[in-house]
Amino acid sequence: MFNAANETHFSLILEGVEHDFKVLEFQGREAISQPYRFDLELVSERPDLDMQALLHKPAFLAFDPAGTGIHGLVHRIAQGESGKRLTRYRLTLVPQLAYLAHRTNQRIFQHLSVPQIVARVLEEHGIQANAYRFQLGPVVYPPRKYCVQYDETDLHFIQRLCEEEGIHYHFEHSTEGHVLVFGDDQTSFARLGQPTAYLQDNGMTADEPVIKRFAVRIATRTSRVSRRDYDFEQPRLLMEAAHRGELAANAMPQPDLEDYDYPGRFTERARGKHISQRALERHRHDYRLAEGNSDQPRLASGHLLEISDHPRREWNDLWLLTEVLHEGKQPQVLEESVTDLSGGSALTPSPLWGEGWGEGALTSSDFQQGYRNHFSATPWDIPFRPPLSHPKPKVLGSQTAVVTGPAGEAIHCDEYGRVRVQFHWDREGQADDKTSCWLRVSSSWAGDRYGGIAIPRVGMEVLVTFLEGDPDQPLVTGCLYHKEHQVPYDLPANKTRTVFKTLSSPGGGGYNELRIEDRKGAEQIYLHAQRDWDENIEHDQKIRVGHERHDTVKAASFTELRAEEHLTIASNRKVEVKPDDHLTIGQTQHIKLGTAQLTKAGREIHLKAGQKMVIEAGIELTLKAGGSFIKLDPGGITVSGPLARINAGGAPGKSSGIKIKPPVLPGEADKDEAGDVLKQASGNVAASQPTRELGNRLRLQLKRPFENEGIAGQPYVLNVDGIEHRGTTAEGGHVDQPLPNGAKKATLTFYPFGQEHQAWTWELDINKQAPANDVLGRQSRLKNLGFYSGALDGIDGPKTQYATRCFQRACQLTDKDHITTSEQDLLIRQHNV
Repeated sequence: MFNAANETHFSLILEGVEHDFKVLEFQGREAISQPYRFDLELVSERPDLDMQALLHKPAFLAFDPAGTGIHGLVHRIAQGESGKRLTRYRLTLVPQLAYLAHRTNQRIFQHLSVPQIVARVLEEHGIQANAYRFQLGPVVYPPRKYCVQYDETDLHFIQRLCEEEGIHYHFEHSTEGHVLVFGDDQTSFARLGQPTAYLQDNGMTADEPVIKRFAVRIATRTSRVSRRDYDFEQPRLLMEAAHRGELAANAMPQPDLEDYDYPGRFTERARGKHISQRALERHRHDYRLAEGNSDQPRLASGHLLEISDHPRREWNDLWLLTEVLHEGKQPQVLEESVTDLSGGSALTPSPLWGEGWGEGALTSSDFQQGYRNHFSATPWDIPFRPPLSHPKPKVLGSQTAVVTGPAGEAIHCDEYGRVRVQFHWDREGQADDKTSCWLRVSSSWAGDRYGGIAIPRVGMEVLVTFLEGDPDQPLVTGCLYHKEHQVPYDLPANKTRTVFKTLSSPGGGGYNELRIEDRKGAEQIYLHAQRDWDENIEHDQKIRVGHERHDTVKAASFTELRAEEHLTIASNRKVEVKPDDHLTIGQTQHIKLGTAQLTKAGREIHLKAGQKMVIEAGIELTLKAGGSFIKLDPGGITVSGPLARINAGGAPGKSSGIKIKPPVLPGEADKDEAGDVLKQASGNVAASQPTRELGNRLRLQLKRPFENEGIAGQPYVLNVDGIEHRGTTAEGGHVDQPLPNGAKKATLTFYPFGQEHQAWTWELDINKQAPANDVLGRQSRLKNLGFYSGALDGIDGPKTQYATRCFQRACQLTDKDHITTSEQDLLIRQHNV
């Protein structure tokens, strides 16, 4: 090819620039999912070109007069030596995509798919819709709820996202521009046209471009991929997915080489299977890899090359060009006496070739003129997946952020107590209820409706850490004071105090507080309730006060004792009731006084008995009123007064009569419920796997999650109404156990890894099931399947709704609080009654 020694074949077109550049030589590399780069050495008769004006200009490097070549932007230009007539210039062409490597950012994307994120970043750089396209297959890429670009260039960011999803890209060139093409299957790769013949390099020049060398190697690769993850909204569901490559019918057995990774970054089984499949395709896309040399200038990465005339017939097929290294020299553009290109560089082998295999790489120093290339290729029908060359940045350590929420709201959280935050590095966040994803808040203790919780409030500075350093998985681990948010008491003056103090919300103005003072000699526990203080003590309360006790109640005090009251006072008792005192005794009142009882009423004392009244005195009894008296003593009865009447008229005095008022019963303290006992970790046996049949026998099957075959040969203990039945799971993981008449409850303890390892337990309701459209029937079935852990009370409360959502997710249904008729039928089939 390029036989005429004095003809020039390479040329450079610079859009909108007058120049006399002639291409002396060039080297370039292009590969799928990588920006290309071409370094050119040019000569010009002009020693004073405005290099600043050439920078960023579009240019087209033509490999032949037919117009084959590459388009790019002038990324770098340098002026070299000037001779008598010609001046040398060096120039680098790259795609517009390469400019993304010069901008680093930290920002958050929410509820956007990877193609949407990539398109947004490209258009920020002026790469409009006519300069790129997505040529994707039928796969639907789900929106990412939360995706962070963290301290990485825009180029690194979009390449990382594409690699994670298995999306590749390549370029299509013309003299007018270059188009960036994204794809996820082989249909996005165009054919190069007519086949290119294979002709072994013998030193002769062929009339047409040919492939001069072509070699193929195969190599050991991973044979299966497994991924596992954890979803806190489905904690009992073991999230695992796997994919194994298909072997041909006559293929030899292959080593079982597994790639296992956690976390797998998925919360749905279908997504996990997709990720596993893409990962295996990434491992195996270059299991069979070809490399060769040619002088065919039409070769371009991301295109399909058809080979012909190779003696090994199965190689005469389509091959996907994954990488091409180009080189061209035309010394005839110099003065006639100049034939050596001093300073020219030879192409070096691609790192994709493998472990130093192959012969005949383009490193020979005798190449002085013309065009040649070296290429790597894979079979056209093997899906290409870009390697994970751009890892996700890790957040080193913790960060601080500020809790955010809607305007005017002091506390903003969801059903799990999660909060949203504004990171200090986030320039686009508006410090509102959309500024970040929901962040879980760590607690010192967290059980099933018990433990401790303190929701960070809007405006608080919090400490944020990241699971495995992943910027997409932040969580709050604590709160921090700063200059504007001061501690409750001045420090270090009150350094001996331990304080938990809250603020009334909304609006403030009040607080609740628990304060512990440890200063020697002034130790104190202080409680302040801004409004109410309720106590619930289920058994005894014992209080000991070493010195004095002072109680002040500014309004009424109500006490109800439902059994006896015992009160012992070692010294005086002094009680003052300023208005009335009402005492009601249901039966008898006994009062014993050691010395005297002295009672004084300002106006009246009225004693009344329903049948009889006895007033007894050991020595003397005196009734005295109005200057008269009656005295009873050992000497007799003395009646003294102006006049004594016996059965001679008159009338008894009248009293006001008793007007007793009953006490008001006290109000009850605020009540709550106890939490639920926690289940053991689900391990590698899915809590949702036991299924059963009712009748005279209980039949179960125990399976690992997402697998059809049960766990055979492992011990179990089945406790039915207090009677233990021990056995070993049969083939297929089956348990078949007779039931006593009237049995209603059973507890299954299973040892999936043998009795020396941890056991897993299920509570089974083997009573006759209520209809599935009844809440109680739904609760019972969900409980037996491992989704529901609450009481069988027939109440469609939060626990029942949560269990329903977990069942719907496990069955790959849209989760919601209610259950449809078709889902009820599915629940019955899964339950296998």
